[in-house]
Amino acid sequence: MHSSIALLAHELRNLLAPIRYAIAAMEKKDNTAAQQSYALGVMRRQSAQMSRLLEDLLDVSRFARGELELRSSVTELTSVLGTSIEAARPLLDGKQHTLSVELPKDAVRVWGDPVRLSQVFTNLLINAAKYTDFGGRIEVRATRERDTVVVSVRDSGIGISAEMIPQIFTLFARDKGARVRAEGGLGIGLALAQGLVTLHGGTLDVQSDGPGCGSEFIVRLPTGISPGEQVAVPASEDDCSGVRLKVLVIDDNQDVADTCSMLIELSGHQVKAAYTGGDGIAIAEMFRPQVILTDIGLPDIDGYEFARKIRGTPWGKTAVLVAITGWGAEESQQQAAVAGFNHHLTKPIDPRTIESLLASLAVDWI
Repeated sequence: MHSSIALLAHELRNLLAPIRYAIAAMEKKDNTAAQQSYALGVMRRQSAQMSRLLEDLLDVSRFARGELELRSSVTELTSVLGTSIEAARPLLDGKQHTLSVELPKDAVRVWGDPVRLSQVFTNLLINAAKYTDFGGRIEVRATRERDTVVVSVRDSGIGISAEMIPQIFTLFARDKGARVRAEGGLGIGLALAQGLVTLHGGTLDVQSDGPGCGSEFIVRLPTGISPGEQVAVPASEDDCSGVRLKVLVIDDNQDVADTCSMLIELSGHQVKAAYTGGDGIAIAEMFRPQVILTDIGLPDIDGYEFARKIRGTPWGKTAVLVAITGWGAEESQQQAAVAGFNHHLTKPIDPRTIESLLASLAVDWI
């Protein structure tokens, strides 16, 4: 237990160090536009890795408690892999890896949770990128074998010893060759990936000829469509162009509230921020927002009480309430729903999730 906590602390320090350096560099008076852009890129990449690390830790905990649920639908494999490659692209490009992708000519669909499947392949790609030296090769190959989709992620990296292969999917497991690498990670990504694949009724296996010989991770997933299920066509974000929502953001962390508000404003919406539940209610009475994003752990009244007060007003009955919390368990989601929330988002939240949610809500106001 203590060694796991120490490992987590070490990993977080590794991620925080370049962020602090980048901030210090941006605060220098004589920095150039190119230096500012580079520093911003460092902060973006490192914060994304930290967010992914924390989310993986939460998911491992949910999986262990049997609380991780899938939101399955008809899922296009090409779209899932494209999302995963995009997520891993900064690390792939940063280490100058060559990525090749080979997909079936015909569309391949699986019945699964697109977010969780993307998480599986993102973890495998990031794992391959981390354990492959600069300028390496990573290959993604998908084939169809009767009623099974087989996706292989092969790298030219450091490989895996024969002794480590039986343990590679164990939580916090790391080969000796991986421990010397600062970007080696906690050893949770592969354990989570296998758990998610298992939930989808598939398997995740690994092959390696030993140290220095690279690795290959092979995912097998059943194809097919749930009986009676139709392919859903998502609404285009272009449909809501020009629709300007009134949004209220509430968080007792002022930096969180202000930066989230800035992001929403840059997305074309009208936004106000509050730092307590009481101020949020007062601002909402005057502003009459269509959408309210609020933290649950507020210093005066919690987010549940805030939601009940808003729902008690005539205008608040039609507002869209979004709960933002660090707790993602099913119990927390149910508590939010009972209090009157329409949506429940778990920290740390990908900015694209907020933008996508607002875009979809804007369609309702056309």
